[in-house]
Amino acid sequence: MNQPVPAARPPHPATVVEALLLRASGPDAGRPVFTALGAGGERVDRVTAAELLGRVRATATALRTVASAGDRVVVPALPGADFPVGFLACLYAGLIAVPVPPLRTGARPRRSERADRLAVIRRDCGAVAVLVSPTEEAGEGGLPAIDGSAFARIAVARTPAPAGVDISAAPSALDPTAVALLQYTSGSTSDPRGVIVGHGNLVANMAALRDRCEIDSGTTVVSWLPFFHDMGLCTGVVLPLVSGAAAVTMEPATFVRDPMVWLRAIEAEEDVFAAAPDFAYELCVRRVPARERARLDLSTWRVAANGAEPVRADTLRRFADAFRPSFFRTEVFSPGYGLAECTLSVTLSRPLYEAPVRRYDRDALARGTAVPAASAEAAVELVGCGAPLAGVRMRVVDPETRRPLPAGSVGEIWVDSPGNCQGYWGREAESAQVFAARLDGDHPDAAPGTTYVRTGDLGCVEDGELFITGRLKDVLVVGGENYFPQDIEAVAGAAHAAFAHQRAAAWPLDEEVAGVAVVVETTERDPEILAHAVRAAGIAVARALPAPVSVFAVARNQVPRTTSGKTRRRDCAKDVRAGRLPLLAQWSSR
Repeated sequence: MNQPVPAARPPHPATVVEALLLRASGPDAGRPVFTALGAGGERVDRVTAAELLGRVRATATALRTVASAGDRVVVPALPGADFPVGFLACLYAGLIAVPVPPLRTGARPRRSERADRLAVIRRDCGAVAVLVSPTEEAGEGGLPAIDGSAFARIAVARTPAPAGVDISAAPSALDPTAVALLQYTSGSTSDPRGVIVGHGNLVANMAALRDRCEIDSGTTVVSWLPFFHDMGLCTGVVLPLVSGAAAVTMEPATFVRDPMVWLRAIEAEEDVFAAAPDFAYELCVRRVPARERARLDLSTWRVAANGAEPVRADTLRRFADAFRPSFFRTEVFSPGYGLAECTLSVTLSRPLYEAPVRRYDRDALARGTAVPAASAEAAVELVGCGAPLAGVRMRVVDPETRRPLPAGSVGEIWVDSPGNCQGYWGREAESAQVFAARLDGDHPDAAPGTTYVRTGDLGCVEDGELFITGRLKDVLVVGGENYFPQDIEAVAGAAHAAFAHQRAAAWPLDEEVAGVAVVVETTERDPEILAHAVRAAGIAVARALPAPVSVFAVARNQVPRTTSGKTRRRDCAKDVRAGRLPLLAQWSSR
């Protein structure tokens, strides 16, 4: 009896450029590698591996006319396949890519938070050029609105380089120790910082993800994630090249306008890996009507990775229940944990194994111990984010003593892995603190020469599974005990139907008096209902922690968030204190 032949895995490349060269010269050279969809799900661009290499070489040739090896080049989120071409061209030419959100072009650029952020990034990294699409290059108007100074702009090529042009890859493009890109963090707790990501970091991290999820040439990655975010860049561009898979992508705005475009793209493929943050699964539940779900077939969706923000058990249940008629299975969910400082992934649940959900005692967590809750009222529900990927060593550490903690203890997550990056661009002192942490020298696990990335995230390990409890900088200290803001936000959201499944932000009431403030978004506008809602939320929170409580209701999309969707609690607190956040209702126990 003939046994099925497993899909061929490409040779092990040392860099992403080497992976592209192998793909473009192998048997899959004529097979599509990147397919871009439009707003309605129609195909707007498609490139094979051979065509991709031709466009990359042509763009790299143009870049070499304005930049030298090691220079930084801004790579905005360009349409179609232009971003993968432009990003890979920077690497091919020996330049350092700096992915950023889409640029606003025009003669009269407007001041905006995005423009300010881009100006900070450009000044921080000293970029010498920016990539644009051919349509932007041909059009009229001013330079991209990054800051007041002009710098070179190069159009991404849509055709191969002309014959006779030197199109060989730069030596650094094949060097795993060389810098590939600066991944600017989303800035949920600080200004954006450029994480220095090496060529070898990208390949090692995505190879580990490939192996955990068994991704090969028969798999299609379907993504709407922004390319300037680490999860979108790594899973949408690097993972397909490292694994031999194909990728189908679309603009983030397309998903937000109509999540069905993403789901139909998943339905159209035979074996699918698709990743998204928690809010995206919740958005699908809210926006896709039952009649559409009944006509959808998601049976080929094998890995539904969930990361980039806290994973909520309620979201997993709601999505699985809503899309059960679409043949979606709960065990397809693969919650994970990662961060840009480690390239992307640190842990991920095994595909097709249902992720564990634990109900821990809230007060015990505040004391630093994870124990089962005796009642639903005292419980905090946490989702397991899997075990470390191959080659990753993870410790839960007391941040004060730098000593590893036993299983079941809550501490800071430290990571030692091939994906650990080189530091923050231009921030040597901070880099040494974050990227070169060492365990206490007297501890038996403190191996000489071993350094860790300090993630700033708190969690515990149970049965080899990581459970995230919060951010070290966001912890609320009440009565000498630590409370996690997302737990308080969940309590407020569950207190009244007007706040159900809405985004919230919690922070210390002020520096002088112990207590907590909570802002909750809502679609409700009835003043009487809102008055009941904020009171119910305030009482529920007051029962969860012994301190004064203030609750504020605001309209949807008013809570500040980062480009990756994380809640910016500190900015929310500033907006409330300055009166910049329009309030629909408020309640205080003081």
